[in-house]
Amino acid sequence: METTGQRPTFLTVLCILSFIAGAWGIFGGIQSAFTDKPMEDLEEARTAMEEAMEQMGDGGGMAAEMMDSAMQLAERTAEKAKPLGYIGLAASVLSLLGVWQMWNLRRKGFWMYVVASIAGLMAPVLVLGGGLMTVLSLGVGGFFTVLFIVLYAVNLKHMH
Repeated sequence: METTGQRPTFLTVLCILSFIAGAWGIFGGIQSAFTDKPMEDLEEARTAMEEAMEQMGDGGGMAAEMMDSAMQLAERTAEKAKPLGYIGLAASVLSLLGVWQMWNLRRKGFWMYVVASIAGLMAPVLVLGGGLMTVLSLGVGGFFTVLFIVLYAVNLKHMH
């Protein structure tokens, strides 16, 4: 298809939202890779979990099992914070480069964005291992990842 050289408003909005998400991803990657924030978050989660377990008493059943599984995931996430942070940083930078290309109506940016988005989504599964809680924790992020890929794909006709 022929492009007009003018970026459509819808593509502009998508790019701005993606620039914000990419900046947030860089911020999160820096926190994970270069600070003690993941361990601080783990301690807060442990405290909250212990309080919740005390309130449930002995009748926790399935809820207690799910909370225990979530705590195990939080511990693995804190242990693997540095590699997850590095991967998150790399995926965010590549994503931002792709969005910048699409902002300038270059089709190759779409493919950079797709690779970065899928890598960013799959990295926690590969680093932390599978499991129900890992997959569930990716649900919302996965939904938005697929949604944005589809929305950018709809705009490919405006890129060259």
